[in-house]
Amino acid sequence: MELEAKKSVGDLSDADLSGKKVLIRCDVNVPLDGKVITDDTRIRASIPTLEYLISKGASVAVCSHLGR
Repeated sequence: MELEAKKSVGDLSDADLSGKKVLIRCDVNVPLDGKVITDDTRIRASIPTLEYLISKGASVAVCSHLGR
């Protein structure tokens, strides 16, 4: 049995994404000072992937968690 090569989001075609619902789990744990985000790098890093999925016609829902 031969394994398929690992795919990335960019490998998905328009047909794979158009009209589909996509649930994406992003690692957006960010450091907080009280209720203030002190570094939003992880949030900003996920934006290109989300924009790509939306541009291909997908409805995108993002999930994550805060803390442990």
